[in-house]
Amino acid sequence: MTRQELLTALEEALVLAPGTMAQGKALADIPQWDSVAVVEFQALLDEKLGLEVQPQMISACTTVSDLIDLAQAKLQG
Repeated sequence: MTRQELLTALEEALVLAPGTMAQGKALADIPQWDSVAVVEFQALLDEKLGLEVQPQMISACTTVSDLIDLAQAKLQG
């Protein structure tokens, strides 16, 4: 899975318009980014990449790039 595929999968899981989860964008600027989104992202990492990340680590992220950094070791390209 590439970075873009991860972002696209997250957009689909959160029912967001394509391009909403742009790298560098502040999560605070995405109205749908809430505690449910944190759980959705956690499940996505587990299901698609076999990566177990604690919700606190995701909640500490402030940008979309921070989210990608959590999965960087398992991403291609």
